[in-house]
Amino acid sequence: MSLEELRARFTELFDKALTKVPEARTWNKVYQFVIDGQEFYVEISGGRLDIKEGRHPSPIATLSMSRDVLARILSGELDAMRAFMTRQMTITGNVFDTVNLKKIIDAGLGRA
Repeated sequence: MSLEELRARFTELFDKALTKVPEARTWNKVYQFVIDGQEFYVEISGGRLDIKEGRHPSPIATLSMSRDVLARILSGELDAMRAFMTRQMTITGNVFDTVNLKKIIDAGLGRA
């Protein structure tokens, strides 16, 4: 997935999730991603989600995985918790706060 495809998919999931996770409108969170060496971050602030290339100076957590694993998580084929537990994804920083990101993905996929 290109950065534009990731941006579109994350935005789609976030927009769908807002009705099921209304508290996301008040969040001010940044999650760093490292995907096959490419760095970008997901910023949730002011009821919006944005994806930017590069490294954020102070993300809540950094999630590292392959492009395939991320694509499978965003399509609903692979649960993010399973990816973490089977070491297909590593998380550094505040692991517990990444549950909020999982809430958004799951709600956007219609799982919540």
